[in-house]
Amino acid sequence: MPRASPFASLTFSLPKQRVVFAAPFASITAHHQLHHKFGDAQQEPATGIEYPAECCVLTKKNCPQLAGVGVRAKRILGLKNINVYSVGMYVDAHGAKKALHKYKGEDVDELMGNQKLFDELVGDTRFERSLRLVISFGSLKRSQFLNALEERLKPELAKAKEPESTMKAFEGLFDGVNFRRGTEIAFSTHHKGQLVTQIDGKQVGSIQSPALVKALFDIYVGPDPVSADAKKSIGKGLVALMNE
Repeated sequence: MPRASPFASLTFSLPKQRVVFAAPFASITAHHQLHHKFGDAQQEPATGIEYPAECCVLTKKNCPQLAGVGVRAKRILGLKNINVYSVGMYVDAHGAKKALHKYKGEDVDELMGNQKLFDELVGDTRFERSLRLVISFGSLKRSQFLNALEERLKPELAKAKEPESTMKAFEGLFDGVNFRRGTEIAFSTHHKGQLVTQIDGKQVGSIQSPALVKALFDIYVGPDPVSADAKKSIGKGLVALMNE
């Protein structure tokens, strides 16, 4: 039975007018998103949201660098795409290069069909990785965001026999958070499966759960990603890193 879209249950009201989102970082050229190297700053083209070259959450020096970006979009009534949020993945260059060195020289298109690369990226606990989400749909509710993630997370946590308290702890990270256009969420992990979450630059908690880390990152680079463009962009960035 095909997996339901993680935003299938959501109902959005269409905005009365088009709103241009002001990117939170200085402008960069389109060249970065079309022919980017690993660690280049990029602009996510569908939303105009810009991603800096580094994301410093767990470390302040030699921070994880940008691998790729994409957008989570939802089609409304079969007529209009709503860009819900943009997403970028950052990885520690030295650690990733060491862990994924066997993929050096492989063609990027072949790697897109090789899930092992992404599984190793997600499963390796020796280097830091971060997901940075930026909300682009200003009418998004906290419950909509969490419900969409839960649809993907709960089945995987159940398979891993993770206690229900893990999902409750994850939900609790967002207590009192008011979503708006430009809200930034960073999920970071390093060793032993610890997930550290920042919202708008403030750390809101950490959860020790390798299963949660894997399930969360698999939403974007697993076998059934919510954004194929994001996964491909991340893959291209990793290939560029391997071949430096």
